[in-house]
Amino acid sequence: MREARVIASVSILTAVFIIIAANHLGATSLPSSCWQPAAGAETVILDFGSVQRLKEVYIFLYDANRTKFDLYGATAPGEWQKLYNYDNKEHVHFCSWDKIALGRDARFLKFRFSNDSTGKLGEIMVISASNQRIPIENIEGRNATALIDEQNYTGITAEDGAYFDEMYFVRTAYEHLHFKEPYEWTHPPLGKLIIAAGILIFGMNPFGWRFMGVLAAAAMIPLIFLLCTRIFGSSMAGLFAASLLSFDFMHFSLARLATGEIYIALFSLLSFMFAFDYLYERKPASLFLSIVSFGLCFAVKWTAMFTLISVLALAMLCNKRTNRRLFYDWQIVVAGLFVSAAIYLASYIPWLFAGGGHSLMDVLKLQFQMFGYHAGIEATHPFSSPWWSWQLMLKPLWLYINTLNGEVSTIVLMGNPAIWWGSIPALAFIVAKILKYGWRCDHKLLFIAVPFLLLWLPYSLITRILFIYHFVADVPFMILAITYCMMCIKNDRRRLIAMIGFLILVVALFGIFYTVISGYPVVSSYRDSLKLLPGWSF
Repeated sequence: MREARVIASVSILTAVFIIIAANHLGATSLPSSCWQPAAGAETVILDFGSVQRLKEVYIFLYDANRTKFDLYGATAPGEWQKLYNYDNKEHVHFCSWDKIALGRDARFLKFRFSNDSTGKLGEIMVISASNQRIPIENIEGRNATALIDEQNYTGITAEDGAYFDEMYFVRTAYEHLHFKEPYEWTHPPLGKLIIAAGILIFGMNPFGWRFMGVLAAAAMIPLIFLLCTRIFGSSMAGLFAASLLSFDFMHFSLARLATGEIYIALFSLLSFMFAFDYLYERKPASLFLSIVSFGLCFAVKWTAMFTLISVLALAMLCNKRTNRRLFYDWQIVVAGLFVSAAIYLASYIPWLFAGGGHSLMDVLKLQFQMFGYHAGIEATHPFSSPWWSWQLMLKPLWLYINTLNGEVSTIVLMGNPAIWWGSIPALAFIVAKILKYGWRCDHKLLFIAVPFLLLWLPYSLITRILFIYHFVADVPFMILAITYCMMCIKNDRRRLIAMIGFLILVVALFGIFYTVISGYPVVSSYRDSLKLLPGWSF
């Protein structure tokens, strides 16, 4: 009966997360009728029927081809004034809305497309100074009605198109599905193939390319429950840890962002769960599964190497404590690495058939190109952050913003302050105990501290720009550290009170910050009230 209640509790917690994360996840359709300039310059003219105060123009960029035009406005026929020169050559846009701020009076808008503008446009929408969509009375241009036939958008948010690095991952996922030469090649393909699976199931729309991430994040909830229950021998500890993960901000936001990070987090956690089975429950087959899980992780991003290093470090430390020798199971390690290599190579199958086709030698050459790209990258970003600042959350990553109807829709990537800041003294306590007791320390401490440090500290050696999302694989170990400290409370009643009180704080903060981690529109004054530190911009 007790086991059934525990299973039901974890299932309900996972279901609640899926419901919250899938709510306003993304539109299930995009503008379907597209217009593309013909060879040579082409002009489209919008007539509003009367002079209007134009605040901004939205254009939906359906593909990643170049869109270039001069925008003119007129209050009367023939009185054209140039308002804007648009060219997205230097910026990747794919299935996304772009906005042009105007602040002008006009009855007519003229779009004069240049000869080298080949991009497909799904829709043009014009917004008034009162934040209302302006009806278009007439449109001139070849087949131009396709640009105004789906004017059903009341306000553009992240739900309505790709944003941040989705531009790269979603575009590449789409290209893999159609065996086209992929745009994004600087990371292995598996993460993009998983996104492509969502598109295949739900269609080429924001919901489709994001839903697999929600499932991946949801799968981590029962996984951390199982891991924590095994570490501490307590289902209550497991439920506590699973609840913390369910309401962590970064876990939630990355679940709703179609990039590779949430899959890194999933496969990394899976690798550590199997590693625990091998190290502490003497299951040799679990070593194989742990390394295969690493292989899945590595096929998403190379930073998964830190996961393998952590598992092997734990294995060596554990074997020294238990007089078991790692080389005794070297065949299992080799077999796991062989299967991991096969997974990695298999992830390139769509690429092998892309364009005119590629060879296995091309796959090898691409690996050197990938290394060269990351080793030589000199790009900067206003919201990059140094590795040492991540747990302190000194500079979260601002992903998206748009204003509409007097409100702001914004998304920031950061952690739940109760978990991230609360884990700092918890981890310090654990490290202090390890230093005090050495090899006599509780094995739980090593399994928490070693992965946390080895998943994090190697970033100090990386010279390219880094972001707070690189810290995502450490989140489960911050949660385990907090859980360990809770379990150190000997009095059962006091421990339960402490756990419930901490969970209430975590859930309350999730509710308070929900609008800025989900993109749900809110008044600017509320958004600004959440900026607790000077470096918090969203």
